[in-house]
Amino acid sequence: METVDLLVIGGGPAGYAGALRGARKGLKTVLVEARDLGGTCLNRGCIPTKALFKAQEVAHLVRRAQEFGVLGEYRGLDWAKVLERKKRVVRQLTGGVRLLLERAKVEVVQGFAVFAGHRTVQVHQDGKVIREFQPRFVLLAPGSRSAQLPVPGSDLPGVIDSEKALDLPELPKSMVVVGGGVIGMEMACIFQGFGVFVEVIEMMPKVLPPVDREVTDLLTRIVERQGMKVHVNAKVQEIRKAGEKLEVVYLENGTPQVASGEYVLVAVGRVPATEGLGLEAIGIAMNQKAVVTDATLRTSLPWVYAPGDVNGKHLLAHVAYKEAEVAVQNICGEHATIDYRVVPNCIFSFPEIASVGLTEDEAKAQGYRVRCGRFPFRANGKALIEGEVEGFVKIVSDEKSGEILGVHIIGPSASNLIGEGILAMGLEATPHEIASAIHPHPTLSEAVMEAAEAVFDSPLHFVEGGIR
Repeated sequence: METVDLLVIGGGPAGYAGALRGARKGLKTVLVEARDLGGTCLNRGCIPTKALFKAQEVAHLVRRAQEFGVLGEYRGLDWAKVLERKKRVVRQLTGGVRLLLERAKVEVVQGFAVFAGHRTVQVHQDGKVIREFQPRFVLLAPGSRSAQLPVPGSDLPGVIDSEKALDLPELPKSMVVVGGGVIGMEMACIFQGFGVFVEVIEMMPKVLPPVDREVTDLLTRIVERQGMKVHVNAKVQEIRKAGEKLEVVYLENGTPQVASGEYVLVAVGRVPATEGLGLEAIGIAMNQKAVVTDATLRTSLPWVYAPGDVNGKHLLAHVAYKEAEVAVQNICGEHATIDYRVVPNCIFSFPEIASVGLTEDEAKAQGYRVRCGRFPFRANGKALIEGEVEGFVKIVSDEKSGEILGVHIIGPSASNLIGEGILAMGLEATPHEIASAIHPHPTLSEAVMEAAEAVFDSPLHFVEGGIR
């Protein structure tokens, strides 16, 4: 039995970040990973999907080249090259993670970790126990997996999850996406951008249920105008084979309907990957498949901390990084907690969506008297220059205190622009303070400034009905 200070289970964002921080604080650290360093995010999620997203952005720009006076035409995709570039980006980043761990003197063990009892973790490989550890602390970070769709036909050939969608042998002509959440809408927009006919089937009354309604309403109008079909209040009944295609049978507002495509992409969420870890052997507290943690990321066992998707709070890589940092600080005797009030969400649909804080409806439901400021990108000079004028910035604030309750953006570079809203909320800034800060011109960031001004006054460059 080998003794270590910190045993990390899982090599995704929470796992490798925790291992690096633990090693840098002087802890003898071992990381156990059953599959790939970097986890789902780097290998099968955030990074490869955004590599494909960039390819469809370029395709979109080439189609519009002549609007900018550039001679040329869109002649389609070299799908093999698109995939190779994606793989090259992934290899570079995962190789960087491996190098960081080596330099930090973190030992990486390939295998599947299983708790065999109190402070006893075995590493299994090919059905055999290859190592056994007795750690002072465990950082439990196995990540998550795709949720399954419990309907007949969900195991048919051609029914895929987001991971398989990243490596299709060739682009299909049509695809049905079951699930209009973040993963579903990102994949739907990517494949639509590649020229695939896409239908989205979402059980809830709107796509992207947690997102501000004004934002999702606009996104739905835009993607439908581009040719996507979006069905809401639609519950899938079964998937069946129909010649060379698959058919998805669903009820839309109670009426039977059928959507068909060469592939059916199931994107109905993700669940913590806690199966097979032997958690019952140590009696750790669970909430269904998620491991219960407190604000310090400690579980019901004082020697086990669980950052990342495994705790089921926010299945986001950037939250996992921060949770791992907080967990290691507490392992090392510091007292640190995480503030989930200011967690950003970025959705790489087309156009992009980004948000932080409460939606307008959530703020009203919590009893706030709400004031909102909005500014459209069509009134922003840089957006006009870039030819991307769809969307707006919306700031939700408390009328009484002036506190910013939420920031919501749909439009060009939304994922980059949301940083100002995150910092403002973290520092408890008001819309007045954002508006009074001089923003560079011409930039998209001016839209954030003018939305802040619109909370309490009229923005400089827009009135309803036109531009001043």
